[in-house]
Amino acid sequence: MKTKIYVLKIVLLALCVIGCSSDDDGNSGSGDIFGNIQLSGTDTSTVGSVLVVGNIDESALSTTGTTSSVVLFDENTSIVGGELVSTDFTNGFVIVAAQFDSDDNAEVETAISMTIVKNSEEFSYVCTNPPSSGGDNTDCGTGFSVDKIAKKIVFDNTTVINVDSGAILTMDGIINY
Repeated sequence: MKTKIYVLKIVLLALCVIGCSSDDDGNSGSGDIFGNIQLSGTDTSTVGSVLVVGNIDESALSTTGTTSSVVLFDENTSIVGGELVSTDFTNGFVIVAAQFDSDDNAEVETAISMTIVKNSEEFSYVCTNPPSSGGDNTDCGTGFSVDKIAKKIVFDNTTVINVDSGAILTMDGIINY
């Protein structure tokens, strides 16, 4: 049950791109580029084929409910003073990436909740490993990992599902922060 609450909180964070806030200023917010995530799948005709990670909140406990998550943002979006701010709310993304350990008492090992906003239209994606109802029964794949000690997130043939259409999006890239 605890895992379902964590996954729900992760999904809710990604779904509330506008108006979310954090009591935690653990973001990098420097405007640096931390890496690119290449996308493939039918939805790329709408959402694009690359996500450029420009800001990271590595201490996302208050927004996601777990210390096992890292939140990735586009270069125009970040957490400042506990508030989500953006210079372009019509185009951007929020990715909550989590890897749980035995201390988390989680039913899943990894989870992704992602919202991409393109021309003011929201596209939401999720996955868990192993597959669960919280991830629309979609396996993220074995190539996805979040290493908070090494400060590295790997998307290697990682699959997420569009919660509305069921379309699969594949993610590839390494984010170092």
